[in-house]
Parts: sequence; C-alpha cells; structure tokens
Amino acid sequence: MKTHQVIFEKIQAILTKHLGERLTVDIDKYDDGYTETRLIITDTDIWITCDDSEITIGSGFNHRHYYPEFDSMDKVVDDLFNLFTQKKRITKYYKGNTCYKKRTEIEIGASNYKELSTSSTWLFPFWKPTKEEILYEDKLIEKAEILSDIEDIKNYVLASTTSSINSSKTNI
Repeated sequence: MKTHQVIFEKIQAILTKHLGERLTVDIDKYDDGYTETRLIITDTDIWITCDDSEITIGSGFNHRHYYPEFDSMDKVVDDLFNLFTQKKRITKYYKGNTCYKKRTEIEIGASNYKELSTSSTWLFPFWKPTKEEILYEDKLIEKAEILSDIEDIKNYVLASTTSSINSSKTNI
C-alpha cells in the first residue's frame, strides 16, 4: 500500500471514531481495475477521495489534488488537520443570480485564512455587478481530541519518507 493510501485509511479511522454516523464511505470499483474511495461528512460540503495515484480534498465543487510524487504528504496531513479543527470561510461570488466562483479558506490564526481551493466557471453574465456572499462553517472536531492521532500520522509520513530516501541512496 502506498503512503498516501495509508494516510487516507488513518484519517478514515479518525473520522469514524469522532464523527460516527456523520461519515459516509463510498467505494467505486470499475471494470478496468480503477478503485476510488470517498469519505463524505454529512451536513457539510467536505469530502475526501483516494485512489492509486492521489488524495483529493474537497469542499462542495472546490477541491485540491495531492500527488505523492509532487506534493509533501506532511502538507496533506496539515491541511486535513486544519480542515477538521479550524473554522472555514466560504466566499461565493455572483454575477446576477449566477454563482461563478467559490473560494474555500481555512482559518489558521486569529482572522487569518489560508486558501484551500477556488473554483470558477466560464459561463456567467460578466456584465452584471459582482456580489459576494461570505459563509462560515464551524470546526468539526476539537484539536485536542485528534492531536495525538495526527502526530502518529506525521511520524508515519516521516518514517516512510526517510526509508524511501535511504533506499534510493543505496540504489545509486
């Protein structure tokens, strides 16, 4: 099993433990062998998927892909931790009645936000004035409740990164 898949399974266990029935797990299997597992937290827009090549974190139609070949797995763990334990700000941009852009941000300090993702569409009435709607979502889990679990995942990521670096050095 790949590192990002182990991270995903550990996150699934944490969410199952703390959210219980609010967590829905869907597994899609296709004839060509492709399998994707999706975690959906009810009463929120939050979803997470994992397949053989990536983890994707989403909020509504916004999402961000994390590829183990290119992205730090520490960043995935940090983003997931913040997604569950911090307040979220969602800004919707409208032209007339059409929502043409949505930005999801996670609070990382007192009134400081980090962008998780932004999505937009090309088809909208661009000539109309822009209106913004800002929504806030509360944290899902208290930090103290999952801090030790997240540290265990980070230690796993560190150990797997170190072992892969050491094995690549021996192959040189």
